[in-house]
Amino acid sequence: MKCNHCGKEAKWVENKIVYNGKNYGKSYMIWWCKDCDAYVGCHNNTKQPKGNILAKRDLRKARLETHAFIDPIWKSKKYKRKTVYKRLEEAFGKPIHVGGIETVKECQEIIKTAQLLFPRYFN
Repeated sequence: MKCNHCGKEAKWVENKIVYNGKNYGKSYMIWWCKDCDAYVGCHNNTKQPKGNILAKRDLRKARLETHAFIDPIWKSKKYKRKTVYKRLEEAFGKPIHVGGIETVKECQEIIKTAQLLFPRYFN
């Protein structure tokens, strides 16, 4: 996989390289560009990336914030996870997978849209 920032080949490595020497999660393999400090996780420790691009720090932070906002909606049991993502997908006209979001702006738009779609959760 090529790095979408510098064009160099990313390496398929264990995520302990970015998490202070300890693997994080059940699926701990990532595509990582050392030069850009950009990476993307892989599905079930395969070489299949969870997103289309390697993310730098600002996008990784925005994705975490998006999960931190959306996940409590379905974890509250007021809505099913499938319902939350289906409504977001309908609003955006495409499948929504937080790990595949390509811009900080899109993360912000998803959070704003979730606030509109799930107002009872926020009251």
